[in-house]
Amino acid sequence: MTAPTDTEVDIDTLPKGTRLVQLGAFASPEIAREQWGDLTGRFAEFFGGKRMVVQEAISGGKTFFRLRAEGFDDLADARRFCSALTAKRADCIPVEVR
Repeated sequence: MTAPTDTEVDIDTLPKGTRLVQLGAFASPEIAREQWGDLTGRFAEFFGGKRMVVQEAISGGKTFFRLRAEGFDDLADARRFCSALTAKRADCIPVEVR
């Protein structure tokens, strides 16, 4: 199994339709990156070959930062990943680049 990677991917470089999973939304990109370190440490067996995506978003006039993981073959792969994480009480939602 490959080790988790600390490589961060720019969301703008990913083609539309790329499957991701969302792991949370945070007040700053630094907090999102800290959470990546926490999650990949706690669940290293699931994060092999996955790369971090931190995406700025605005909703209701407030800015937040989505923490997402990239590296899934398809929707079924993303769903299996999320099933494993949610079974261990971690937040995870399959999404795609729009």
